[in-house]
Amino acid sequence: MKRSRNYFRVLFILLITVTFSNLRAQKYVFNKNIDKDSLLKEIIKALPDSVKEEYLNAFRNNNSEDKDFLLFILTMPRSSKQELINNLDNKKIELFILKNEYKKIVPANYVVYIEFKPENIIFSIPKSITVKIYKNNDSVNKRLAHDSSVVRNDNLEVISQNWDMEYDSKELDTVLRYLNWTAKTLDSIKILLDSANCISVENGKITTIGYARSGMGLYSYNIFDNNLDEKQKEEYNNGCEYIYYKDNIVLEYGGGAIGPQCFEKE
Repeated sequence: MKRSRNYFRVLFILLITVTFSNLRAQKYVFNKNIDKDSLLKEIIKALPDSVKEEYLNAFRNNNSEDKDFLLFILTMPRSSKQELINNLDNKKIELFILKNEYKKIVPANYVVYIEFKPENIIFSIPKSITVKIYKNNDSVNKRLAHDSSVVRNDNLEVISQNWDMEYDSKELDTVLRYLNWTAKTLDSIKILLDSANCISVENGKITTIGYARSGMGLYSYNIFDNNLDEKQKEEYNNGCEYIYYKDNIVLEYGGGAIGPQCFEKE
């Protein structure tokens, strides 16, 4: 028990350090219209008994600013492998529609990751969009790439990576113009994602569709164009970040900077 509590304290401190520094940098503040004590009582109900006391003590023994940051951690989204599977069973048709339609939207020879993040009312964080743009350089010798460019191991040249862009911002407008997209394009993608009950999508040789954030991690589907062969089944079924589901679908869990790095055990 002592070892478990010490591990929790270390993890808790790391979470505070990483998450809080990011939150301070973005100058987001707790919504003063929300009562912190009432919010904490509701959150604590859903926590395992083994950690409730740790969080309560941390809340009681810290100043107002640190209490805000603690509430930020506790209100981060949560999901699970079972929810990932349930959504696949319920939204399989919509997921494949998303895969096929998104490929048509992305310009030829480009791979684009897009994620829509909802508004956080508790911390007055506006809704935002993350877009990462890569160019397919399969036919280009890496040595011929521009000196300032970065070419990944999969021969995708990094064009731009823009996180958490606010709607109607100049930064987002610049990204949209590069892709020849408009606000209507974003609306179309968002409708496809909402229909599949998902938050992100990236085209490519394998289409990756993000189902849900969980803490700092992300649950996703990898959808191949064809059913996996035996070698691929072995490669994409390591029991950690990949679980082969069936046919051409692989489940994925991407861990964040802090927290679980693999799928939860049964």
